[in-house]
Amino acid sequence: MTARERTSVDARIEPYPVPAPGPAVWLLGAHGGSGVSTLARYWSFADDAQRQWPCGNAREIESPYVVVVCRETIQGLSSAHDLILEHRNRGLACELLGLVTVANAAGPPPKQVRQLRSIVTGAVAAHWAIGWHRFLASAARSSLPTWRALDGVPIQTKGAVIDVPEDVIAAGVGIVTALQSALPTLWSGQ
Repeated sequence: MTARERTSVDARIEPYPVPAPGPAVWLLGAHGGSGVSTLARYWSFADDAQRQWPCGNAREIESPYVVVVCRETIQGLSSAHDLILEHRNRGLACELLGLVTVANAAGPPPKQVRQLRSIVTGAVAAHWAIGWHRFLASAARSSLPTWRALDGVPIQTKGAVIDVPEDVIAAGVGIVTALQSALPTLWSGQ
């Protein structure tokens, strides 16, 4: 058995060049195809970290909050675990809120994937799961709707179609809640 190459990403020295006010949360993909660009489209409060940790020390102009995103595969979860450990071991200034896992196929993942997911999610403060959505394979990202935290959770009525999948909204609510819990420490440097 060969050793796999560890996943590591650079930390930015300067804030991201985005228009103010910028996103409240950065989505850091553990690997290509993790689902970051789709989630960044769905969630108005988030943006793609472009495979870099935010600098985290320019809090007056850039959010220090990060969520790692990966597919529920052995490689995806292993890469996410590498990033979670990297964040902890390097003492980065940005703050890791948690992990979003995105299903790789319909149905439950294989046993080995479920076991690894249990280990990896135990290494973060919070975990949000996004299920398999078949329509996303053929949907243009630009055609996807956006959910804003201020919209709240839509109430489903008989015959109504919710544009943003329920699990995507639930994960969004969870991330916003984690963000709100972290805000009291924003300026304390904790």
